[in-house]
Amino acid sequence: MQSKKEIEKILNRWLTGPQCEQFLQMLEHVQGRSSKIKDWSSIHSPDDLVDYNSLEEPSSDDSYSRLVIGKLNGGLGTSMGCAGPKSLIKVKGEKTFMDLIVEQVRQLNAKWNKDIPLLLMNSFYTDKETAAFLDACDVPVTTFKQNMFPRVDAKSFLPLSPDEYGWYPPGHGDFYNCMEQQGILRRLIEQGKDILFMSNADNLGAVADSKILNYMIEKKVPFLIEVTPKTPADVKGGTLYKDEDRLKLLEIAQVPDEHVDEFCSQEKFSVFNTNNIWINLVSLEEKMQEGPLNLNVIVNRKTIQEKPVLQLETAIGSALDCFAGAVGLCVSRDRFMPVKKTEDLFLVQSNIFNLDEGRLVRNKERKILSLPVISFGDTLQQVEAFQKCFPIIPDLLELEALDIFGQVRFEGTASLKGQVALNGKSQSIIIESGREIENESIEC
Repeated sequence: MQSKKEIEKILNRWLTGPQCEQFLQMLEHVQGRSSKIKDWSSIHSPDDLVDYNSLEEPSSDDSYSRLVIGKLNGGLGTSMGCAGPKSLIKVKGEKTFMDLIVEQVRQLNAKWNKDIPLLLMNSFYTDKETAAFLDACDVPVTTFKQNMFPRVDAKSFLPLSPDEYGWYPPGHGDFYNCMEQQGILRRLIEQGKDILFMSNADNLGAVADSKILNYMIEKKVPFLIEVTPKTPADVKGGTLYKDEDRLKLLEIAQVPDEHVDEFCSQEKFSVFNTNNIWINLVSLEEKMQEGPLNLNVIVNRKTIQEKPVLQLETAIGSALDCFAGAVGLCVSRDRFMPVKKTEDLFLVQSNIFNLDEGRLVRNKERKILSLPVISFGDTLQQVEAFQKCFPIIPDLLELEALDIFGQVRFEGTASLKGQVALNGKSQSIIIESGREIENESIEC
């Protein structure tokens, strides 16, 4: 294995001093060490999570003047067959994720007569197109681009030439170093903005909340992470645990192989991480003056041109480990509505949700409390095929579950109720306009 000086010499061809130091720190973190939890029996869900329902409303709206709303905007829409930034996909009518984000900030500023800024961390994949989209934006926006790092040979741990194998963005935990190195952290604090609410751009439930903001200020909380009760759909999501009276984030990559099933169950860990993060920026600056945050490094294994490589990444939520007094807040499921697959897109585009000031809100006409369980086969996992199948999203107000596999196409308006299964495995199923399907299974 090459020495640190030899690796540093290679990195200096492409990275600045601070970037090189950050990359070396991540590399040292994973070399010769196991990222797995050693004493699994000592790991358990914390029993002192704060319940959102116990929080109080603020006595005034002054706290909004201290707020920054941030979004992690580095991802592409490739998982749904879309090119370009995921945040620019249309999700509700003609409105994109970014349209809704900007609308939320605009409405808050109008309602409270404040100047809440929008902060976007882009990757090199999304930076240019996002900037062009926001060219005529009427809310205060600060965008910055996260670092670009070279992949590492899986055997030698040597950095590969980015010219040959390309760059990669090193996860959203890169947020902290970028904020400090690019001067954004200090600038926000000087402007009196010391509370940051950060979330994924594709989480349509992640809206600024006055009660959480007030709690951050009143209790002087340095770092807060929102969690919500785990369901079978969330089995691989990160969760929280307690270690020596300090709250920590646990990702599936840290779990010993023989305990993965236990991690995924709802018994040992009852909540999972929404990646809705609240940070006191003054506390963050003080912490970073001691040195870079010691974040858990996630090793993402890839095969590029038939060569096994590693991407070293960090997660924004793992900074939880670094702050004494960090809080886990248990919130309702309404604050976690990510759009990862076409099944999610189907729900948010339906009449189950309405738009209110850029926020998705449940349609009160739906009397069933839970959302319908949606399962699409491989043919509908790409947005283009999804749009051909559903030129108009059906009425879902009374739907409990929907399974669609094979070739299925709706010709126009339709209504789905109860439990519906459509399987066009042998020939196409055509649902004529105006049709109502209730508790029915159709197979061709």
